[in-house]
Amino acid sequence: MPIRWSVAGKSGAAAAVVHLPHGARIKAEPDALITMSGGVEVGACMDGGFVGGLLRSALGGESLFSQTLSASRSDGEVVLGATDVGDIELVRLQPHAPLLLSKGAFLAADEAVEVSTSTQRTVGGALFSGSGLFVLRASGQGTLALAAHGAIMSYTLEPGEVRAVDNGHLVGWTEGMPLEMRLAGGAGRGSLLSTAFSSAASGEGLVCSVHRASTTRPRHVDDTSTGEGLMCFFH
Repeated sequence: MPIRWSVAGKSGAAAAVVHLPHGARIKAEPDALITMSGGVEVGACMDGGFVGGLLRSALGGESLFSQTLSASRSDGEVVLGATDVGDIELVRLQPHAPLLLSKGAFLAADEAVEVSTSTQRTVGGALFSGSGLFVLRASGQGTLALAAHGAIMSYTLEPGEVRAVDNGHLVGWTEGMPLEMRLAGGAGRGSLLSTAFSSAASGEGLVCSVHRASTTRPRHVDDTSTGEGLMCFFH
């Protein structure tokens, strides 16, 4: 019997509800637990061992330990929530399509999902996307719960599609998806001066451009609302 995940509540007060069959275990951020049934036990673990946990804490801005929630005595239920009031998105992670996550986006995951630290491919994307040079990398197969302050919106980008994201609003994206910095005004049209003026006057300034190259081999990411393509999540 598989682990069943669902999201309860509306954006701004969302909670992840996880039904654990006997013997199943998940991991979550410390302080994520809201309530649990009597058959669930709480423990601690380090993804990637001591070194992996230390890197995730020092570079990724996450906790050194993750908590484990195990239905060791019988079937159980746990309810999880983020420290900040906001939204929760459930993603079905596939082995061939790891996700990169901004600081604070990881809430919980199946035991088979590994959370480690990775570096951004470009300095511009690191500096201006709001996600930082070091990000979290979620890999493996299973359900991953993302959390963010505000409503989370998920997009599947088709080959050649580009989407601009204001700084600090990028929650997660498929590994290998390029992040580039550009001026918000003009969307690449007109002179540099007019584009710069439009960007400054609109109050947006620099934005992060997320795109899927048309030469990229299609990869599949299963989600409750999306199908084939490279995924990105905004809030």
